Amino acid sequence: MNTRIKHNDLTHYFLRDHNQLPEAYLRSCRKFFKDLSAKQQAATNCRASKLTIDSSIKQQAPSNKRQAVALWRPGVRVKNRFNRKV
Repeated sequence: MNTRIKHNDLTHYFLRDHNQLPEAYLRSCRKFFKDLSAKQQAATNCRASKLTIDSSIKQQAPSNKRQAVALWRPGVRVKNRFNRKV
């Protein structure tokens, strides 16, 4: 077959015999799958480490204290960093 194969197209990799495909195309496909599995492994490791970090943090009971109300609003001058009105 004299059809041109694009390197970003994986259909030929799955539909044709590999001995019929150009070596450069096969190398690029193998490199793509290798990179893809490495990224997937890194994402899995990242999720696993995040889960262990999250599970190691103690859960605190909700507080019954009133939440601080922000006094600052756009256009209102504040006296200091504690957002007290002037």
